Amino acid sequence: MRIEKLRKYVLIGGILASGILLAQPARAQQLSSSSVMPATAAADVASGAVSIPVAAHPSQNFETTPIANLPDAPVASKELGRIGVERLPSRREWLALSIVQHSAAVFDAYSTRQAIASGATEQNPMLRPFAKSPAIYAATQVAPLAFDYAARRMQLSRNSFIRHIWWAPQTVGTAVSIFAGAHNMRIANRP
Repeated sequence: MRIEKLRKYVLIGGILASGILLAQPARAQQLSSSSVMPATAAADVASGAVSIPVAAHPSQNFETTPIANLPDAPVASKELGRIGVERLPSRREWLALSIVQHSAAVFDAYSTRQAIASGATEQNPMLRPFAKSPAIYAATQVAPLAFDYAARRMQLSRNSFIRHIWWAPQTVGTAVSIFAGAHNMRIANRP
């Protein structure tokens, strides 16, 4: 019964993580200096584009306006879609969680082999073909790799909420592997 609850929670967590990753806004297109066109060339390319000369706009003459009177605007040299370095979580934290998660997956594979040696069977249909061979160590590393990728994408997300919970996929994966490994060791140590 506990395994069924655990599977249900893992499935719900996976669905939520997938939803978070799919809900990310599209990244802004980076403009290089070679892709910027003058207004007249842009109007020629786009059939519905309208170009208005700067001098024809009555509100402000940009050629004679002193710099001190210009309104506050974002700096033009700042690239769109980038997150400042001061706001990025540490790559070291991501790497540490990755190492812990992969170690927990190895513990899960080891404990599964111990439980199978004592007469138990693998309940996970995806891992069942690998359960009686050393290939289970490699097979259990697939999910941690996916969680590492998801966490890294979340770390670099433009959405601040997603950036703040980047650690969740790796932490959940680690907890599930440790729980499964402890469960397998209890089964392996039964008299």
